[in-house]
Amino acid sequence: MNARPKILIVEDDTLSLKFYKLYLSRFFNLVLAESVEDFYNAINSEIVFDLILMDISLRDDKDGLQLTAELRASEKYKDCPIIALTANIFKHDELAAYKAGITKFLRKPINNNILLKELQLALTQKH
Repeated sequence: MNARPKILIVEDDTLSLKFYKLYLSRFFNLVLAESVEDFYNAINSEIVFDLILMDISLRDDKDGLQLTAELRASEKYKDCPIIALTANIFKHDELAAYKAGITKFLRKPINNNILLKELQLALTQKH
């Protein structure tokens, strides 16, 4: 049996994190990062994530785009699928996300089944 994919979820909204934990933990092994510090602890651990779900608007000293650019510059995560899930609705937000290295840009709120499908699709397209 194949191991369940490991997903790092970078999200500072407590309610969203509870939803992800409740819904997505049925399909994936999750690590939740509520802050930039949690993010660095996770990516510098021995775990190698198969996918990263990144909120763009973090209430911290860095945002999701800065973290994405750092991941793309690293050998460990340069090819890892990174999906942005954000309430930002403007086209310039989407363009900035792709420029930073996001694989897919999704907007909140999102249907549970669509989110699951997008995560599974990104994992199958992983190099």
